[in-house]
Amino acid sequence: MVRLSAVSKATNDLEILKLRCKQTGFRQWGLQPYSNGAISAQRNDKESEITSTQPSQAGVKRVRVRSRLISTLNQQRLLPSDFIDISRSISPVIKLRLMRDEVGKCQRWRPHYSNIRSRLIPFPPHTSGFLYYHQPQDAPLLAGQLRFRLTPDRLPQSFSQGKDCLTPEGDAWKIPLIVLHHFETHRYIYRQLRLDGFVSDALHSKLANIEFVPRNTSIFLHSLHQVFPVDFATTYLRFFVVGDSTCRLVNIRHIYALRRPGEQGTPFTRKGFVCLELSTLPEHAGTRTVVMRVVKLVGDPGSYLGEDRPVEGELVLRHNSHGEPKLLCFNVDRDTPRRCEQTFSHPDALPLLLANTFGDKHTRL
Repeated sequence: MVRLSAVSKATNDLEILKLRCKQTGFRQWGLQPYSNGAISAQRNDKESEITSTQPSQAGVKRVRVRSRLISTLNQQRLLPSDFIDISRSISPVIKLRLMRDEVGKCQRWRPHYSNIRSRLIPFPPHTSGFLYYHQPQDAPLLAGQLRFRLTPDRLPQSFSQGKDCLTPEGDAWKIPLIVLHHFETHRYIYRQLRLDGFVSDALHSKLANIEFVPRNTSIFLHSLHQVFPVDFATTYLRFFVVGDSTCRLVNIRHIYALRRPGEQGTPFTRKGFVCLELSTLPEHAGTRTVVMRVVKLVGDPGSYLGEDRPVEGELVLRHNSHGEPKLLCFNVDRDTPRRCEQTFSHPDALPLLLANTFGDKHTRL
């Protein structure tokens, strides 16, 4: 009898709780109504939010970040409503209203933030401002890119007072136009570029004809003297040269150290920024030889103090564990390099880089 009485009491308590939930609303009690319709509605609500992480005293705290709706990527037509805050977000939801004739209909797109090794991390604190399309000066149209301008407030007039969001290494955060066109995850942003008039039918055709599609974090160069980030500890360097209608791959192996049997890596630990330039050294007279110069060094210098370590303002040397270091240089006209020292994957890549920079001034010698 005691057991039956306890069961009866528990049942009554459960019925009372259900009644209170119906009267006061499930969410006041921290409960969720369980039905197919409710689950569907809940799922739709969560699509307008994303989960990200931020440090806290107790460890990692889960926070909710609301998505934002933008109307344009043209900095000349920005509205206060185009201002978005994606601080500390790993995969923020950005909404775009692409179907102008369908009121309330919008599409979702998620940008990402990563380091030089393509590891996803949250956007930095105070990442608030405007997404916009940037066309580098005197660059081919294929060199366009999406950027994020950090501004002090939501007024479009503050755009000129702001500065671009940077990667952890200090380079401008960007997504190249070629990537936006070719990857399905960026299709809605690409459509917005079309609506804004940045991508003509002719440019769209050129994008469609590009065979090899780079990754989002790839380095794109359209001329010499462009500054780009590198990791001196890596064993290779990969970048793409963009022309008026082409995109060529440059893949340099054993870049900062001569290859020796049984040896891997380099003694260097630093990261930095470099640029390529046409050599004026006497030993390269009469040739089109490209060298690399260190613009800035960042990160831990490490304990290595050899004469071949990267130095700001100096040309890059290749480490040689069995002799004198060698200057890092590339003969632009060497179309068939030795297999073990192959310097580029497409013979037109470096000549294209020089042609973009100098025009007909430096034709093949």
